[in-house]
Amino acid sequence: MPTEKELIALIKDDDQKALKQLFDDWHYSLCLTAFKIVQDRDQAKDIVQEVFIKFWKKRRQLEIESSFGAYMKRATVNTALNHIKRTANFKKNELEKSDLSFFSGNSTDQALNHEELVKKSEYAIMKLPARTRIVFTLIRSEEMSYKEVSITLGISIKAVEKEMMKALKLLREALKEFLYTSILLLISGAFL
Repeated sequence: MPTEKELIALIKDDDQKALKQLFDDWHYSLCLTAFKIVQDRDQAKDIVQEVFIKFWKKRRQLEIESSFGAYMKRATVNTALNHIKRTANFKKNELEKSDLSFFSGNSTDQALNHEELVKKSEYAIMKLPARTRIVFTLIRSEEMSYKEVSITLGISIKAVEKEMMKALKLLREALKEFLYTSILLLISGAFL
């Protein structure tokens, strides 16, 4: 089986089988990366397809200095970020129109419901500013290091640290009522 470097050399010579091999090897992983940023499976697949199409179109000019995977992951993140920029206003309007009454419940039963915590957490993450959400997602979901996120997004490590601190602060604030209620229930339950 050819190495990635050999496959890239074959692709530069118009070998579509080599492209299919790399696509098959990387499609799932890149879709996960895109999904964690755009939060939509179909859109994630479209983004990865777009990345591979661009790769094919520019195959003769490309000089990949890092690994193919690192190159494609960065291209996927950048394409996903561009997608977010293009659709930011639409998503903002969509959130404003949606029924958010689900998130205003305060009953004891709701506070203990794991599904509710997951939904509130997802909603809180979705509400983060785009750059903050992306940094948080890459670090927590993609398990990238601060340095990897810095390189991928083209920002300093200090900027990554600031975005991560901002994300954690905003999430604590968004979930504090739920967490406070859970703590009270645990304390009161201990005395029953």
